Amino acid sequence: MKKRVLHFGWIATIAGIGLYLGLTAVQTELSLEQKIAQKLMIDVRYFCPQPGEEACRQPVTRLPDELRQLIRDTGLGGVILFAENLQTPEQIIDLTQDLQQAAMNSPVGQPLFISVDQEGGRVFRTPRSFSTGFSGNMAIGATYARHGVFYAEQVGTVLGKELAVLGINTNHAPVVDVNSNPANPVINVRAFGEHPQPVAELSVALLSSMQQQGVLGTLKHFPGHGDTYLDSHLALPLVSHTHAHIEQLDLAPFQWAIEHTEVPMIMTAHIQYPALDASTIFSTAGQSMIRPATMSRAILTDLLRQQMGFEGLVITDALDMAAISHYFTPIQAVQETFAAGADIALMPYPIRRPEDLVAFKALIAELASAVRQGELSAAELETSWQRIRSVKQRWLANTQPVVDRSALYQAASQQLGQPRHRELEQELARQALTLLHAEPGMLPLVTEQLSHIHLLAATPLQARMLRQSLSQHWPEQAKEQLRWTESSFDDWQPEQALQLSQQADLVIHAGWQRLASLVDLGGMADAASQQRPAMSYAAAMQASAQVLQAAKHADTKVILLGFGTPYELIPLMPFSDISMLAYHHGIEQHGSGLLYGPTYQAVAEALLGHTPMHGELPVRLTVPDLVVREARE
Repeated sequence: MKKRVLHFGWIATIAGIGLYLGLTAVQTELSLEQKIAQKLMIDVRYFCPQPGEEACRQPVTRLPDELRQLIRDTGLGGVILFAENLQTPEQIIDLTQDLQQAAMNSPVGQPLFISVDQEGGRVFRTPRSFSTGFSGNMAIGATYARHGVFYAEQVGTVLGKELAVLGINTNHAPVVDVNSNPANPVINVRAFGEHPQPVAELSVALLSSMQQQGVLGTLKHFPGHGDTYLDSHLALPLVSHTHAHIEQLDLAPFQWAIEHTEVPMIMTAHIQYPALDASTIFSTAGQSMIRPATMSRAILTDLLRQQMGFEGLVITDALDMAAISHYFTPIQAVQETFAAGADIALMPYPIRRPEDLVAFKALIAELASAVRQGELSAAELETSWQRIRSVKQRWLANTQPVVDRSALYQAASQQLGQPRHRELEQELARQALTLLHAEPGMLPLVTEQLSHIHLLAATPLQARMLRQSLSQHWPEQAKEQLRWTESSFDDWQPEQALQLSQQADLVIHAGWQRLASLVDLGGMADAASQQRPAMSYAAAMQASAQVLQAAKHADTKVILLGFGTPYELIPLMPFSDISMLAYHHGIEQHGSGLLYGPTYQAVAEALLGHTPMHGELPVRLTVPDLVVREARE
């Protein structure tokens, strides 16, 4: 590994400051407990003011007095917000302003990192009804061969602008993982692709553009989450590749980013990498296990800091994920991550009820005791706190809560989901749209020859969205003779689906959305409450294959549309005449009753010959007896 140490002016230790950010006088020297609190980032997703044993599901949309007091008492360093916290622009601004006011009123006087997972596409926390969600990283990757980093820059700029006006100063994005495993259940379309150099360039472009808008970004998940077949929200993955392979594939985009732009924060992966660190640790149950990267000093300090030259903040992935919480208590987890070299522990303890406030303060006290007893290095704690303070000085210097927020509301109304942002969202959907294969003469559709189209979709809403998009572009003279029918896996009637598919002139299969990963929903709090689809993924794929095969035997033409991971199309592509990939399935319903879905609009335009398909697949697909158009590296 090439060793390169960069020196950013913003990381220099700031000493002797009596006034911080031009606000009120604050402590020039923090207590041990306050420094530890600055290293913790909690979620404020739910809070119930009354004690109880049942799961709390009361969203925090206004800052409760109990959490306000906790921030003041401890000098907490940061919070992460989820979709439940984010309802309207005015409400979000009030919440972030109140959070910052509580922090600035504490003796520590440091602003909070107020963070969110706003990757675009599959992982997007603010409501799409007023903010711009885009099609996600793999869609951006599909534009790379033709447009370079243009769309990464544009998306980063919009994400940054729209978060900044809401008072959200930290975004845990972009994903820098190289998705080299088709079975990866948690990264997949969240990645830009499977080739390290395009991933590196696109990541840096998005990060830099977002940070130009004053929102600091996070590269994730170090040392790489792209080659796993397990979701670390649910289990502890292990990557068994050689050191050389990991360096060339997984580490390369991180190294390139460190050398080519300002990287204030890198998030760890809860993954075992024995080629990087084969040392073991005992779980709470006494089980000997290979250290996860999040708890590995060899990975976070020796590799990331010393060899790769990273000088920013190391933040853990959420410590409530099963890859950590199933093996360690909260105090063990935080202590091990700090010992490994992490600066910030993300979601170290769930605060849902008043009794959790006491437990959280006890966690801080236990960590302070570990420092005093020499179990954690006091010198490293001080260095870490100075890094945090320097990054806050660099990025949060304009954090000044205000009483009259009308100007903030107005700025948000002018920025969020503005027409140019929506146009860019649609433009990306068009430019990313990827034609995987098409039989000769199939494109564009000859509408005069079609009298019956059968839609096969995951949900009735998806079928409605596709029909609406196609109808908007269908020639008026051909609409009168056209009959639409549909089948949905939410209400599956196999005999009807088979019959209609064989009767139709054209079957359009709109793709099946696999059960959402917990990252789509937010985290471990959703594991028990997640609503499963009416049909399992395996059953839906089997049913799809049966229907499409029957349609082909009846000489019905078949169009296969992918609105998610490209790998799901592989078993069905042999039955299709046209296969296309749009990468994202998002649909919004507006007050007018019309549906809004940029990728569906792009598909309709392309099928009817109004726009070309320029996207190039950023991953490899292998389909027997079928030539699939592949991207260039």
